Amino acid sequence: MNTPVIDGIERTIDDRELLLGALIGVPAAIGAGALMTISREFFDTTNAALVMMIVVVTVAAACGRTAGIITALAAAASFDFFYTRPYLSMTIDTRDDIETTVLLLVAGTLAGTFGARERMATRRELAARTEIRRVHRVAEAAASGRPPAEVIALAEHELRDLLSLAESRFEQPHRTPDGIRPRLDRIGAVENQRHPRYARHADGRDGFQLPNGGVELPVLVHGEEVGHFVLVPTAGIPTTREDRLAAVVIADQVAAAWTSTRVPG
Repeated sequence: MNTPVIDGIERTIDDRELLLGALIGVPAAIGAGALMTISREFFDTTNAALVMMIVVVTVAAACGRTAGIITALAAAASFDFFYTRPYLSMTIDTRDDIETTVLLLVAGTLAGTFGARERMATRRELAARTEIRRVHRVAEAAASGRPPAEVIALAEHELRDLLSLAESRFEQPHRTPDGIRPRLDRIGAVENQRHPRYARHADGRDGFQLPNGGVELPVLVHGEEVGHFVLVPTAGIPTTREDRLAAVVIADQVAAAWTSTRVPG
């Protein structure tokens, strides 16, 4: 299953964090600043800055880096407006107040960044568990003695969901009319068999989208190809190396189910 570090998903997350920052972070920062002015004797500039820091870090950790930065900007403005002389003005007179305002911004950015990394790690862990379950389902079907055709049908479904494909189908070995499709090799790389010098697709942070015409994922029994899955991507959705390696393992489970009985072509 693809992780939610896809460009389109990232934009959606950023939009959500922007909204959360505007709806939660900004009112929280301004409200905290206004409430603390009721007792400036207790909430001096140091205590007020600490309260603002707590607000910024809480929103950033819960809602993300973008929301944290927005909250930090609001907290800095609120601190400046309510707690730096001259009061109720956006003017800052002292160096200490300037430093405090800058620290609020830095804290929001750092807290949001660390929070985003933790959430990303959690999503990757969940994705890895899902991949294991997919492989296990195919392996269990192969080990239970189900006919190869049933194992292949299950594998087609799991591959389609794993890689978010537009199409996944099994074919007997043959050459396509316009030559040989690119292939998915044992290490999850895509190789163009017609032009091996230009074989490798570089993995970016989020992987890469499979070639538009699809790739072949071979099923090998004792080193001989008995068939292959054709994996046709959904436009705009990349695949990670981890997902592609899981796809290779699924193909190996189909190979394990392949007996002397061949699947009808």
